Amino acid sequence: MPELKYLYTCLELWGSFFAYAVAIYLYLSKSVIRKQYRTLGALELIVGVMLFFDAAAWFFRGVPGYFSYSILVFSNYIAILCNAFLPVAVIAYTMYSIEEEYRNNRILMIIGGIGAYNCLFYMITQSRNFIFSIDPDTNLYRRGVGFGWWSALILIEVAGNIIYLIVKRRYLERRRFLAIMSFILLPLLATILQIFIYGFSLSNIAIIIASAILFGQAVTYNTQKLVEQRIMIENQDRILEDMQTQIAISQIKPHFLYNALNSIYVLCDKDVSQAKKLISNLSEYLRTDIGSIDSGKPIPFTKELDHTNVYLEIEKARFGDRFVVEYDIEVANFEIPPLTVQPLVENAIKHGVCKKTPDDPGVITIRTEDGYGFVKLIIADNGVGFNVNEYNARSEHDNDMIGIKNVRSRLRIMKNSEMNVISEPGKGTTVEIIIPKKKNNAGALWRKAGIRQQKKEREQQL
Repeated sequence: MPELKYLYTCLELWGSFFAYAVAIYLYLSKSVIRKQYRTLGALELIVGVMLFFDAAAWFFRGVPGYFSYSILVFSNYIAILCNAFLPVAVIAYTMYSIEEEYRNNRILMIIGGIGAYNCLFYMITQSRNFIFSIDPDTNLYRRGVGFGWWSALILIEVAGNIIYLIVKRRYLERRRFLAIMSFILLPLLATILQIFIYGFSLSNIAIIIASAILFGQAVTYNTQKLVEQRIMIENQDRILEDMQTQIAISQIKPHFLYNALNSIYVLCDKDVSQAKKLISNLSEYLRTDIGSIDSGKPIPFTKELDHTNVYLEIEKARFGDRFVVEYDIEVANFEIPPLTVQPLVENAIKHGVCKKTPDDPGVITIRTEDGYGFVKLIIADNGVGFNVNEYNARSEHDNDMIGIKNVRSRLRIMKNSEMNVISEPGKGTTVEIIIPKKKNNAGALWRKAGIRQQKKEREQQL
């Protein structure tokens, strides 16, 4: 039927160009779900290639001549081969549609391995026309004796997709789940019918419909996320104000002021000059603390370190030789949210080194490491440590942990910043902070200052 032949050719060419256009759009457009868009773009690209070559196969079907024969062999070869790649692209898109902590990367490796085996099986067996053949006399397509085997191998990949999709359905947005399932089931049902109904390209028609559904859902979901992001940005000023208020309240610590004033009271009878110095340090600490709270922007790391050192002078007057602070400042030319280092150092003193026995001095290390485009800030202590799992469960409701929670919240304001807490009972605690850096000229100065400070404290300890 010539009319049916040209109908399928036009339909598949249209579907191919649509898939190419969708792939380009997904790769180039602005998106808050970039990985999902890129993976879906790869899937649509495979669909576009498959439909294009299948359209060529339909167009040259039954056209006599060696040129038509060559086109038919090559076009059918590529179109059928694409069937092995489609389930791999679908499982990748499904996986990236799930939150990272709920993903299972092994399923991608398994389905990818099966797809690679199917490709190898196809390329080896098709050299003997095992899957399909083209009659050189009529230039008509014929299924080979292995077409059923090939279909069964593809069904194994599809079954893996369905099982993974069902298992992870609660971690998928409902419309995304239905869209992916339609992309799997519609071509699958059409393929099953096509096994018994020869001469109709039902599976490719189903793929065109399913591709449009998948693309429409992805665009709708991305638009929804963009709207949510815009609302979040509009409310960001209010959120920041609330956060600054919370930090202001959390940083006014009555127990710290009481202990500092008590230390000053004792020193007034023993060392008046040291008491005066401690009063000056306390005044500077409170002034800097309040000034930092009022700041709505990141500050130079050197300024935050100065603030922390003022705090440390007060604590050293109180605890004496109970701890020492070592500096290893490799880089200082970056910015950091105010009140980031000091709460972590306070935590290391209060919950770490000062819980050790008095005859076992603690060591607190403040270190920076230079990375490509980022700085790693490390605050480590050799204190008593703790169980991280218990800490994570307790910190959500424990007011004693509010300083750490505020540091983590403030870091979220800076793009690409993060904080990790590593600890083990009896072995101390390490807090690692990743900060994107900006250039200035303070690094060398603070590296020298850190070395001098470390040498001075070691001499005092001796």
